[in-house]
Amino acid sequence: MSKKWIAAIGIAGVLGFFAIILIFVVIGTANKETDLSTAIVAKQTDNKNAMDKMWKTISQVAQVTDAQKSALLEIFTGYAQARAGGKAGGGGSLATWIHEAIPNVDTSTFNNLQNIITSERDGFYERQKELLDLSREHNRLLQRIPSGWILSAMGRKKIDVVIVTSTRTDNAFQTGKDDDVNVFSKPAAPAPIEAPKK
Repeated sequence: MSKKWIAAIGIAGVLGFFAIILIFVVIGTANKETDLSTAIVAKQTDNKNAMDKMWKTISQVAQVTDAQKSALLEIFTGYAQARAGGKAGGGGSLATWIHEAIPNVDTSTFNNLQNIITSERDGFYERQKELLDLSREHNRLLQRIPSGWILSAMGRKKIDVVIVTSTRTDNAFQTGKDDDVNVFSKPAAPAPIEAPKK
C-alpha cells in the first residue's frame, strides 16, 4: 500500500471522526433547545392556570369574609339593640357592648384571607421567576457559539414569554418614577352638584 493511500485513509478517518463529533454536537444542541422550548411553553400554560387558581381562591375566600363581615355587623347591631332595649343610647356605652361582644366574634377568616393572598401572590411570583429563568437559558443557547449558529441554521428562534405585571409597574418603568406612597388610595371627590338654573 502506498503512502498516498495511507495518508488518504488517515485524513478520511480524521474527517469521519470530526463529522461524528459534529453530528453529536448538533443533536445535543437541538435536543437541549427542544427541552427548553417545551418547558417554556408548558410553564407559560401552567402560569395561566396558576393565575386563574390564585384569583379564584382569593375571590372565594374574600366572599366568605364579606359574608362574615355582614354577619358581624348584624351581631353588633342586634347586640346594641338588645342592650339598649330598642332605644338609642340606652343600656350602656358603645365601648362597653363592643368590648363584651368582640371576644365572641371569630375573625380568623380575615387573617386567613391575608395569609392566602400573600401565599398565592408569592407562589405566582416564583412561577414567573421560573419562566424567566427558562427563557434566559433558551436565549443564551440561541446566542452562544456554536449553538447559536446550529440553531439558527435549523430555524429555531427566541420564544416571547408573557410576564404578568400591573399598569402601575409598567408606568413606573416607562417614566422611571413611582411617587405614589399611599397604601390606601382615596376615592376622588364627587363633582359638586350645581343648582338648577332658573
